Amino acid sequence: MWAQKGRFVTSLRIAVAGFSHETNTFAPWRTDLEDFVANGYFRGEELNSLSGTNTVIGGAVDAIAADQTLTLLPIIATSAIPGGLVTARAAHMIESEIIQGLEKSNPDAVVLDLHGAMVTEAVDDGEASILRKVRTVVGPNVPIIAVYDLHVNISHEMVELADVSIPYDTYPHVDCAERGAEAVRIAARAARGEIHPTSALTKIPMLPPGPKQFSGSEPTISIMNKAIEMERRPNVINVGVCFAFPYADCPFPGMGVVVTADNDPDLAKKLSEELADYIWDRREEFRPETSTVEEAIHRAMESEGSPFVLADLGDNPGGGTACDGTALLWGLIDLGAPDSAMGVMVDPSVVEAARQAGIGAKLSLNLGGRTDQLHGYPIPIVAIVESLSNGDFIYEGPMEAGRHDSLGQTAVLECEGRYDNTVRVIVCERRVQALDAAVFRSQGIEPKECKIVAVKSAVHFRGSFTPIAHEIIEVDTPGLTSIDFTRFPYRRMPRPIWPLDEMSDRR
Repeated sequence: MWAQKGRFVTSLRIAVAGFSHETNTFAPWRTDLEDFVANGYFRGEELNSLSGTNTVIGGAVDAIAADQTLTLLPIIATSAIPGGLVTARAAHMIESEIIQGLEKSNPDAVVLDLHGAMVTEAVDDGEASILRKVRTVVGPNVPIIAVYDLHVNISHEMVELADVSIPYDTYPHVDCAERGAEAVRIAARAARGEIHPTSALTKIPMLPPGPKQFSGSEPTISIMNKAIEMERRPNVINVGVCFAFPYADCPFPGMGVVVTADNDPDLAKKLSEELADYIWDRREEFRPETSTVEEAIHRAMESEGSPFVLADLGDNPGGGTACDGTALLWGLIDLGAPDSAMGVMVDPSVVEAARQAGIGAKLSLNLGGRTDQLHGYPIPIVAIVESLSNGDFIYEGPMEAGRHDSLGQTAVLECEGRYDNTVRVIVCERRVQALDAAVFRSQGIEPKECKIVAVKSAVHFRGSFTPIAHEIIEVDTPGLTSIDFTRFPYRRMPRPIWPLDEMSDRR
């Protein structure tokens, strides 16, 4: 037994809750409560259904179950597909459920699964809003451990309100369950008084483009290796690198390094500054090498081997896009790309037309480009309806392995192209990032049998597709996740910031 808040306890009560959204403030639509429900809304004991999945909640649930000295207090967990501002209504209702659950449960520690780049109609810093309310309920002595996406726009208030801030270490995010389990271990040690976390944050005026944030490329490999080495030093609890989310126009943008030490604020500050300097000195290595649509398709068509995986960087729903961009599809059709497939294209009206016509029917209609003119215009297609489904699938991993998801009502269309080629397109109702080969396999398409596989994803797809890809080509397409940040009308972001501005010193 150990003393805890003036009493002796035999089991620590750890509350677990999640409220996650990556907000693209340039997206013209709102993210409402229905979007969270559609993506998964787990209350109370329902959190146990995430056991065994590569998610933060799954990792936390499993870590608590494996330790007989810990008791799980499941509150709620929910997330929505990245998109526009979270409505004040949705934020209020979800926050209220978390607070009510904490008030009833009286936890010894709290583990929160957040994103770090949530912006609502009411506040710029959605995570600080949640943390402030949680801190008010549990008081100053109950440890709060916050787990964040690697693309957290970390703020000083977020660090001050949480005892420990833990961003993911990987991109693609294949360590979610590990970070959830780590948060539980740290929460237990802090609640027992074995450690006394003190944190320091150093902000870096950088918005590094996404492609070189890939965990398998430089400079990210060296940066994370240095962070891991620091974390192994005496009295260091956690070293986190926050790579930022550039599509949230907010007053606290840019990368950050957050270090938590055991009762040693000077050490935390020293290490955060040291790693920040190292990152800044290597900033030019983040500049990506991309291809135009025509360059990418010609390269794949003229080269031996398969499959070539083409990443549609500008229309990545994982960053909040419409997922109906047509630039890459137009190129595949017009250039006569053989044995090609694309996932996914959101167009509910076309899905309905396919369902009405039935499998084997021939359709002549416009596809894609419905939401705005940022991702291309609707394109005329002639296509055969190959298959129809409800779009359900299970992620094969490594990212989100074991989690159920759905494309909504789905049709696979064989679109006629030039020179008698066909492009198989997965057309669906829901915006879902094609980060897993399971998206294609669930619709009867085996990526390994294709010459070209086009995915609306920036980096996450690499976890599933790298083992089977002959070559990966990053395509500079238009859209709300374009890697050319000069295309965006930033108004609230403090300047200067690299690479939008030339800078010689980060301070």
